Amino acid sequence: MMTSRKPKHILAVDDDGLVRKSLAIFFREAGYESTVAEDGEEALRFFCENRYDLLVTDIRMPGMDGLQLIRAVRDYCRHAKRPPVPEIVLTAYNDEEVKRSAARLGVRDFILKPFRAEEFLRTLERNLALP
Repeated sequence: MMTSRKPKHILAVDDDGLVRKSLAIFFREAGYESTVAEDGEEALRFFCENRYDLLVTDIRMPGMDGLQLIRAVRDYCRHAKRPPVPEIVLTAYNDEEVKRSAARLGVRDFILKPFRAEEFLRTLERNLALP
C-alpha cells in the first residue's frame, strides 16, 4: 500500500545490462525510484550529484569494484557532511574473502544472485527503514 509520502530513491550499480534493467523494473514495481549505473565511477558521479536513500552494488565490476565504491561514497558523505546511506552488496560470487572484507567495512547485507524477490524486498525495506 503506497502512501502519499515521497518514494525512496535507490542507486543500483551492476556492470551487466540485463541485471540493471531487471533491478530498475523490480524497484519500480516495489514502489521505489531508482537510478542504475553501469560501473563504480558512474555510480559515484550520480551519488555526488543526487540524493539517495540506499546503495545497492555489485562487487566485481571493471575499474572501481563495489567495495571501493562503498568506501568512496562514505568518504564523500563525510566530506560533504551528508548523512551516510545504507549499502547492500549484491553479487553472483560467493567469495568468503569478499564477504569478510564487506563485513570489516560494516556492510550490513550481502545478497547472492540469483536472489529470491521476497528476500530481497525484505532486505530493501529493512535498510530503507534505518535512520
